[in-house]
Amino acid sequence: MFNPNYYSLALKKIPKRYLLVNILSRRMRQLQKGSEPLVQMEEGNSISDADIALKEIIEEKLVINEPEAIEVKRKKSSRKSK
Repeated sequence: MFNPNYYSLALKKIPKRYLLVNILSRRMRQLQKGSEPLVQMEEGNSISDADIALKEIIEEKLVINEPEAIEVKRKKSSRKSK
């Protein structure tokens, strides 16, 4: 579970909800695998990986690159009409 206040603040930084969720889940996986948090946490206070990732987004500690739009060009069918 995550802090709804952190989520609201993170949405102001990344207003695209689906992009925010994808970034959040990727960063949470990194933290679960042992990556160090990029934000200062209060000692003795346990905080979830989701809250750490949200706080990193709020404090703009993560570099976020949106993928370029991918154009798909369909080739015209080369079937012959019979």
